[in-house]
Amino acid sequence: MTFISVQQIEARAAEVWRRHGLAPGFDVERLLDAVGLGLAWEPIDDDGGSRVLGQLIPEEKVVLLNERHIDLLEEKEGRLRRYTVGHEVGHWLLHAGDIRSGTLSMFDGKRIWCRDGSQDPVERQAEMFSASLLMPRDRLLAALPPSPWRGWPPVYRLADRFAVNVTPMAIRLETCGWMHRDDNGTPACGPKTPAGQGSLFST
Repeated sequence: MTFISVQQIEARAAEVWRRHGLAPGFDVERLLDAVGLGLAWEPIDDDGGSRVLGQLIPEEKVVLLNERHIDLLEEKEGRLRRYTVGHEVGHWLLHAGDIRSGTLSMFDGKRIWCRDGSQDPVERQAEMFSASLLMPRDRLLAALPPSPWRGWPPVYRLADRFAVNVTPMAIRLETCGWMHRDDNGTPACGPKTPAGQGSLFST
């Protein structure tokens, strides 16, 4: 597998935004058309204990979404569907070349599976791409509320603006260092202060 850094993944997603003139909450199906992929629904069996939300079939240039989870995928105006499509676009843009050359093999048959919660490195790359695509760093930074802020309402508003679920938005904010959760799990702006550091400035 070719190593792809987080910075490269972010840059690739930013390139997609520039090339296709995207905006927060963009239509993922139009993006699929723009990158040359089709979309279809069909029943897909889950893989053991892992829920399969979608698949990419590179040779057919099609993304499949799992009809068995249609209710979940279409909740809240299809936010999980958008994330799943972003994941499969990530596989297409990051991994399809290696798949075609035979240097990457991660399929069952000729399908790349999108397994919910998978820790496979290739799956994690596709997850990072989807987060970068749906919540690009520059646009998200510009949309942050004025500091200091605290609580879940700002996170929910950002999730609504970018048409994603609140959990991936919170993870994205934490990953970027723009949010942390206190000991009670309440979001607050900025990174978490290392234990003991606060005492250096106390009186």
